[in-house]
Amino acid sequence: MRRNAFGAQESDDVSLLTQVASLYYEENYTQEQIARIIGTSRSGISRLLTRSRELGLVDIHVHHPLRTSAILREELIQQFGLQDAQVLLNAATGGLAHSHTGALAAYYLDRRIQESQIQEGQQIGTIGISCGPMLLETLKALRPKRRLPLNIVQLMGSIDRSSYLDIDGPEIARLLAEAYGAHCYYVHAPFFVTDGIVRNGLLQDLGLRRSFQMMGQMDMAVVAIGGTHPAAPGLFSTGYLKSEESQELCWQGVIGDICGHFFTLDGKLCETDASERMITVPLEALYKTPLVVGVADGAAKVQAIVGALRAGLVQVLITDEPCARAVLSLAAETSVA
Repeated sequence: MRRNAFGAQESDDVSLLTQVASLYYEENYTQEQIARIIGTSRSGISRLLTRSRELGLVDIHVHHPLRTSAILREELIQQFGLQDAQVLLNAATGGLAHSHTGALAAYYLDRRIQESQIQEGQQIGTIGISCGPMLLETLKALRPKRRLPLNIVQLMGSIDRSSYLDIDGPEIARLLAEAYGAHCYYVHAPFFVTDGIVRNGLLQDLGLRRSFQMMGQMDMAVVAIGGTHPAAPGLFSTGYLKSEESQELCWQGVIGDICGHFFTLDGKLCETDASERMITVPLEALYKTPLVVGVADGAAKVQAIVGALRAGLVQVLITDEPCARAVLSLAAETSVA
């Protein structure tokens, strides 16, 4: 075995091993750079690094922030008949929790999209996306493995951009399209308009008609789940619902929405006067989409998640451990025939 300048075997020279390990793991030198410093070959540095680990001089721990629960995944799939579920373990608190759930969603979405490209006849080509803080967190974490010729469709008209600039529909759709180098179909119209007459008139616009046609061709949709809880981001917190509309929704027992489609805890869909003045993806387009991924977490969203899953609006749920446990508990307490 090669010996260093002091005559000791390289593999047993703790001082040398420590120096090499420190340069590589702590100071981020490449093996080639270290080889030049030490005066040996790159393969010699590789052997020294291996020996440093064998002697316990280097202790490598991978702290994976996106560990998931296989048990909770299976329970959610069985309880609600889902295609899939992803449940983040060791959830953080506050804004960091949303960030980690968004990162898990980003990883899952890119994996499904990339894998579909090598599956004959199952390529994901057109993706619809709603809006909201959780989807912004998802897109912040999205790092596609490669750019793809996708079509991205904005699913909802715009909320007041001055108040919700970074989480509004156009910006969320733009970010997703930008990540993949995709073409984006926007909905250049408000989410809420004055009444049904105005809505029907706007839907005659050629650009809007093209976007709505693309909604009917979606292979995947990524949606936030809105709730009625005061702490839950959603339509009820925007101030756009008229007082009589809010009262009607409460009377019907509405606890959440997806893209403005309201539902109760038992999964019953509710049509209201507010529905007549929304410019959003048609309900039939959502049900037609093979893969609808819902991203939501937090105690304020538990009821809304249960209602959305029972309504069959979502085939894949991405959430965190505390929320998943609360969802399963509530579903057991409020079982429906």
